[in-house]
Amino acid sequence: MNGEAMYPYISGMLQRSGGKVRLGGTVKEQQRFHSQETSIYSWDYGIDTPQMRKLYERAKSSQWNAADLPWDTDVDLEAEIFEMDPAWAQADWFRRLSKKEKQRLTIQYNTNLICNFVHGEQGALVAASQLVSALPDMDSKLYAASQTFDEARHVEAFSRYADEKLGDFYPCTQNLFNLMQAITVESRWDFKLLGMQLIVEGLAISAFMTLLSRCREPLFQQLMRLVLRDEARHVAFGVLSLRDFYGEMNEKERRERQEFVYEACVLMRGRLVSAEAYERMGLDPQVVRETFRQSDEVREFRQLLFSQIVPNMNKIGLLGGWLEERFAEMDVLHFRDYDADAVLDSLIHGTHAASPSAH
Repeated sequence: MNGEAMYPYISGMLQRSGGKVRLGGTVKEQQRFHSQETSIYSWDYGIDTPQMRKLYERAKSSQWNAADLPWDTDVDLEAEIFEMDPAWAQADWFRRLSKKEKQRLTIQYNTNLICNFVHGEQGALVAASQLVSALPDMDSKLYAASQTFDEARHVEAFSRYADEKLGDFYPCTQNLFNLMQAITVESRWDFKLLGMQLIVEGLAISAFMTLLSRCREPLFQQLMRLVLRDEARHVAFGVLSLRDFYGEMNEKERRERQEFVYEACVLMRGRLVSAEAYERMGLDPQVVRETFRQSDEVREFRQLLFSQIVPNMNKIGLLGGWLEERFAEMDVLHFRDYDADAVLDSLIHGTHAASPSAH
């Protein structure tokens, strides 16, 4: 099945800039396309949304400088700085690898993952900069400006870690770029918030927390904790901005947003790691994919990715009806009543929150 058939709504968004959904592979060339934004000037400089202004104050007080991280930390790529993916453990192809090959695969896999974090952060950087212009109220513009700097810092820090400490760099996966391009070309500000703040950033929080739990390297642990603190604010920004916006929207407009959310979630389920990491190791990507397809650990991880998205769709009023049915088919609807706010608050304030259960 082609991309247009699988993702009809996102395909329609991309067609406005002459693009289309492409499935699989990576994006290596510089991408140039036209986007359309509506710029809004607001003359009301008072505090209309106290919670938004509080979030903005938190953002200002929580700024950090990537250059201040201990970059002189020695990262030994021969050591087990990342735990092995548990999905591989029982696979015949993995058992046949030597200890050194297993270690190299773990490094390559996680380097690929971190590099796509860099690419996703660039997408967030572009989206946040567009939101400064497009958002209708001053409180939101101020916060979007603070997020733009956050995302620039994340691009700087993740790319430096991949280059200096891991010594390699992987291209952006096509699935991730499909969604980033759709968010960039979309003129309606609420779609940008849905796509970037609540889907990309929401999934990132779960992926970052999982990688942090499997990482044994102190520099990356410190970097990830700082990034997670920022990301939690970004998701909270999306919820605050949209929680009342869809209340008076007609059913046709709500359904458009629901279709976009669903297609974006399906795209992002397999977005972060390309086949290139396995190909470099001389492995057949199809065989590895089959290992993942049969893995209970992978199924559980893919469910946990939605522990932020599902409850937040409920908070902003998009979960009912058609989208609820789609999330039920994806077996993630049980996260509807999960206390995502507790996780965000713990990350923002630097405390620990328990990970959700997949069931």
